[in-house]
Amino acid sequence: MKSKLFLLFLQISVLLNLTIYPQIVFRDLPNYRLNSADMLFFDITETRQLLPLNGQWKVFPKDEPEKAVNINVPSVFKGSGEFIFQKKFNLSEQQIKNHKIDLVFFGLNYSADISLNKIIIYRHTGGDLPFIIKLPRDILKSDGENVLSVSLVYNLDSENTIPLKQRFFFPQNFGGIIRDVYLHLLPNINLQKTDITSAIDFKSNKATIVIKSQIANNEYRSLNDTVPEKNLFSMITQIFSPDGRTIAVTDKKDFELKRNREIQINNSLIISNPDLWSPDNPQSYLVRQEIFRDGMLVDRYDQSVAVFTLNTTDENLFLNNKIFGLNGVSYIPSFKTFGSMMTYAQMEADIQKIKDTGFNSVRFARSIPHPYFLKLCETYGLIPIVELPLANVPEGLANSTNFLARVKNYLNLLLDGYSKYSLFSVLNIGSSFIAKSESHRSFLNNISSFVKAKSNVLVSASFFRTEANLVEGVDLYGIEIFNQSINDFENDIKSLQEKIGKGRVFISEATYTASIGQTDGYVNDYSFEAQAKFFEDLINFAIQNNLAGFFINTMFDLRGDYASLTSGYDPDNVYKIGLISENRKQERLVCKVISAKLRNAERVTIPIGAKKDDAPMIFIVTGLLLALIMGVLVNSGKKFREDASRALLRPYNFFADVRDQRIISAFHSIYLALVISLVNALIVANLLYYLKTSFFFEKFLLSFGSPAIMSAVSYLAWNPFKAIVWLFIITIMILILLMLLIKAAAFFVKTKVYLSSTFFTVVWSFLPIILLIPVGIILYRVLNADIANLYIFISLIIIKLWLLYRLIKGIYVIYDANPSTVYFYSVVFILSMLTIVMVYYEVNSSVVENILLTLKQFNII
Repeated sequence: MKSKLFLLFLQISVLLNLTIYPQIVFRDLPNYRLNSADMLFFDITETRQLLPLNGQWKVFPKDEPEKAVNINVPSVFKGSGEFIFQKKFNLSEQQIKNHKIDLVFFGLNYSADISLNKIIIYRHTGGDLPFIIKLPRDILKSDGENVLSVSLVYNLDSENTIPLKQRFFFPQNFGGIIRDVYLHLLPNINLQKTDITSAIDFKSNKATIVIKSQIANNEYRSLNDTVPEKNLFSMITQIFSPDGRTIAVTDKKDFELKRNREIQINNSLIISNPDLWSPDNPQSYLVRQEIFRDGMLVDRYDQSVAVFTLNTTDENLFLNNKIFGLNGVSYIPSFKTFGSMMTYAQMEADIQKIKDTGFNSVRFARSIPHPYFLKLCETYGLIPIVELPLANVPEGLANSTNFLARVKNYLNLLLDGYSKYSLFSVLNIGSSFIAKSESHRSFLNNISSFVKAKSNVLVSASFFRTEANLVEGVDLYGIEIFNQSINDFENDIKSLQEKIGKGRVFISEATYTASIGQTDGYVNDYSFEAQAKFFEDLINFAIQNNLAGFFINTMFDLRGDYASLTSGYDPDNVYKIGLISENRKQERLVCKVISAKLRNAERVTIPIGAKKDDAPMIFIVTGLLLALIMGVLVNSGKKFREDASRALLRPYNFFADVRDQRIISAFHSIYLALVISLVNALIVANLLYYLKTSFFFEKFLLSFGSPAIMSAVSYLAWNPFKAIVWLFIITIMILILLMLLIKAAAFFVKTKVYLSSTFFTVVWSFLPIILLIPVGIILYRVLNADIANLYIFISLIIIKLWLLYRLIKGIYVIYDANPSTVYFYSVVFILSMLTIVMVYYEVNSSVVENILLTLKQFNII
């Protein structure tokens, strides 16, 4: 209980804009090892080798080297700041002289300046993307330790980072060097870049493999080198079938390549009766390129190639010239407190589970996948969709030239990092776009054109709900469904198919939150059974309406940086939206239902059950208790009834008595203050409990970009009894604060105002709220019936304004001041407080743009 008290006060302090600097803690995976045994993935051959730089590094805050500690890499940290990571390594003279040495980062987060021996060699502009740096020979040391230094800055914001600060159902985002780091040693004469594409002629049943090879000569002449240069080379390219047989080979190509020069050689090989890759037949070819000098092997490069075609028309999506549907699931790499940092065995186990469930594709949503995932997809038979981790982009930001340039730079790194994987064929450029927004359409057009100019991948975009419009450059149009039956959108989806084409429309993200867990049937919303029914209906709908595909969101529960309302409160911010629990141990009913549907196995029965009343009994008990207390108070004596009558019906006369120090019962006032606080707590607890499953309310709160707000509101919404207790305490604190503010403002008036007068004024001005006691008993049930909710909310707002009006009237009476003056300064004070709050969140989180986006998404404006 004490820990929860501390947690809530911590959240309140953050809400009051107090700055708290948490301790930065680094986490690394126990017994983590780089999987260098996979020689094909890591490009290890007879001529190429790998030197891991994982393990112990030194880290310290910038400009504070005396605080250096040792950590393991890869590792993650939570918090923000700028840190220096340092690693020492040794290279021999022969290694430096005879090799081109690349420094490979599989991912760090977020931006970094990378230095070698105190010289900056690369600036990473941001994002956990893989990238490669060529190490300059002239600054490498063979006679001592080389010092690699990474000056890393981590601080997500609402305008300059990808992803943005506001992240709905995004995984936890950590700073640090989060993936492997190693040196890749290539021979001086090397195939430094190979671009392999395939084309299939289905009529002649042949596949053409086009290989564009860029060869570099990085040899250099030393001062005492008298041996004549040997610049004549030859290259042979072979293709091995999935079973290891050589099925195609080029003639030996001779070429001349002088030092410090590059040359491009193009080859084209034909495969008859190709073994086409598909989810049902995940077979790949091996392309081997070898460079020889005087008959001696100089360099060998191996690359796996999956031969297939994936394209779309207005009518259908095609895989290998056959109609195909994407039966997919979203996968967000997230594992407990380590975020996306996982072992190679964990990655493989997750991909294998996805395949075993019956899916044929996987969408790496809201994060950049480790490159090893693409290798696993090729091996197990899953079509991957790689995604730009952008969602809910405010319109003003979408119009920003700087942001557009930042996104393009990010995409440059993404395309360079994944282009070597032949299965990288679909890129999703973001989600939750608004079709009617000209800013979003222009952004999508600009970005998709940029991608098309650099790559031949299919470009998809995901739109909020079912509203989408044609955008030049976008091939696939995804629609997002959240906690609402797919059948509710049948007409909208059919209309969309007619407008855009059946082969281009798919469900990019179907989410159902199982916040109440196990019940006895699917008639209970947000249960595991309701989740199973939701996705069963979704799959049936997709099949019956010839959608290009669907993606269920998500395979596993995940945890994020923000607490969720709709997913249910969890102290670790675990989002209960997966088919399987976060620890991979609980396989839910929905997983069995989906697997049976996808594998055409015997149907799994989903129990109907009986509807349960989820209205908390505490609301009724608290309301009846309040009614009893008020009954005792009303019958305690004539004095209270007279005071209450005058305060309610003739407030001016009552507050004049307060000003003139006529007798007002302190006992009754204290008693009334407690009742008022409890009634207010009951009403607000009802509202929060009703709004706990509101998609709009969660996205509205998320606009403030405050984990503290999300955590506090989610905690109160899902714990009605504790909500009443805490809201009761908070209301009392607000009453005391109002009393002190009124007393402080009294220094500016001539009339002497006593503290007791401010107390009586505050308490008795809020007297009408006790009329809401019956409302507090039934409010949740009435709201849940959804009969006249708009009018209920308007009525509650009017009552709150009435209470504010009564308070201001009481103030000007006890001040004995001009009413208009008090009204003016009161309004100015309230607006000033609201302005300060909004300016704070606007500066830190661009709250206005995000609120406007939310209102537009829900068609409120």
